[in-house]
Amino acid sequence: MSILHVFIYVCPAQEDIFAGVRNGIEGDSLNQHISKNLHLEDKEYDYITRVEFSIRRYARFLFYGPIFKKIEGLIIEILQTHGMDQPVVFYLADEGVWAELIRDIIKRHAHTRTSLLVNVQHGLMGLEIPSLLWLRKSLNSIARLFSGYPIFGYGFGGGACDIHLVYGEKEVEFLKIRQIKLALSAPTLIKYDLRQQYQKTVNNQAVDPGLVLVVLPACVPGSDMRCNLPELLNTISPVVQWVEENTEYQILVRPHPGRRDRDTINLINQSALGPFVEIDLEKQLISGLSRAAFVMGAQSTVLFDSLCLGKVPIEIRSDCFDEALPFPHEVIDVRSAFADKLGHVLSSKTREHYTSSLNKPELDWKHEIEKFVTQCPDTN
Repeated sequence: MSILHVFIYVCPAQEDIFAGVRNGIEGDSLNQHISKNLHLEDKEYDYITRVEFSIRRYARFLFYGPIFKKIEGLIIEILQTHGMDQPVVFYLADEGVWAELIRDIIKRHAHTRTSLLVNVQHGLMGLEIPSLLWLRKSLNSIARLFSGYPIFGYGFGGGACDIHLVYGEKEVEFLKIRQIKLALSAPTLIKYDLRQQYQKTVNNQAVDPGLVLVVLPACVPGSDMRCNLPELLNTISPVVQWVEENTEYQILVRPHPGRRDRDTINLINQSALGPFVEIDLEKQLISGLSRAAFVMGAQSTVLFDSLCLGKVPIEIRSDCFDEALPFPHEVIDVRSAFADKLGHVLSSKTREHYTSSLNKPELDWKHEIEKFVTQCPDTN
């Protein structure tokens, strides 16, 4: 019996979030694992980014219809190449409307004995159940009735996915509350491609122990940030200014990938940060991330990336964002005296602590999925 693995790429990203999973099932001499990729066109990914980082995301049903239909057609084509009695495992790096969409498509077309949907965590997840779920479900029912497709997701662990591969144990504990069938902590598996990119980069460019990368969140309506980008820049400027005036470190500021327009660059230059920083204009994150020894930010996945690469992740807490991240990190709170703490954090001793925590064992995904498929003979 062979298992078909279908990797669905609907979220624009600078790393292949499925690379570790795919690597774990490759090299199968018995052909028990077959993989297929579902990609959209670059212009469609650009379109999705523009919608998701604007107010239009609250009315996706007006914009995504053609893309939804295309994805459904591509999944049908893939399924037609595989025996109808063989297991199919779908992978998605999203827990929003896309997860609901793929679950609907599976129900309509994946006429196999076993059909599973696996969520590979992409980005930091709020570990709380969203409010007004009844309203979201009601609106989805209406949308499905008229268009055949949903318009909302139900949050992290919302129920569309059977299996979750997540960053850490806190996510696993939360998903148990939401009654997910299987949740596994797999940080090195999820960040496999990032680590490969990093290794190639540092072979050509050494880490600068005096470089601090500051990563900015999107600060869009509906996010966990409680202020807009100009307010955030003003909030974190005392930290940046202290580093500039009291150390020999250099500071590189990277705008969020969803906000790399000229207006955002001008906003940074004209803010209180402007005189003290260089702006990272490289398209790829890995260039600046590889060079830096320390990474600062708030509500940013890049802090988790930095942890996985042995960098020092530093969360900046303020009235804009003050929730603890669910993985090891340092904290600088701008609402209190932070100079002594910041001096300690930006030290070789702290850096050595994080570089020593790198080599953790990877999850044996092939073993886990084979076991789960055997235990769940009928999930469609």
